[in-house]
Amino acid sequence: MNWQNFLEYMTRFRTDRILEQLHAWNLGDLSQNPYILGALALGIALPYFIGWKAVSGFIAGLGLFIYTLSFAVAQGTGTDGLYNGGIWIVIGGGVIACGLFIYLVFIRAE
Repeated sequence: MNWQNFLEYMTRFRTDRILEQLHAWNLGDLSQNPYILGALALGIALPYFIGWKAVSGFIAGLGLFIYTLSFAVAQGTGTDGLYNGGIWIVIGGGVIACGLFIYLVFIRAE
């Protein structure tokens, strides 16, 4: 892989392209889909009751982060999302997701 191919590959990670892809995936609809929420709850509960608390914590942290992103995208992005509380949703949801992840993986798993 040469430098030109690397730069071409990195253009995929521009913010405008990432936001276009998130809107194409309808990420804002994930927070209201009962099948997604049920699958996430089952994916968290099943490993927890088996005894794999670290796996359950990882799935919970990842799921809560995705849920936070979907809720923030539903609120709107850009300056409109900032005025509607989108940035506080991402910050607060990220803190809650990271806190739950740390608790379930490192504290509760012992």
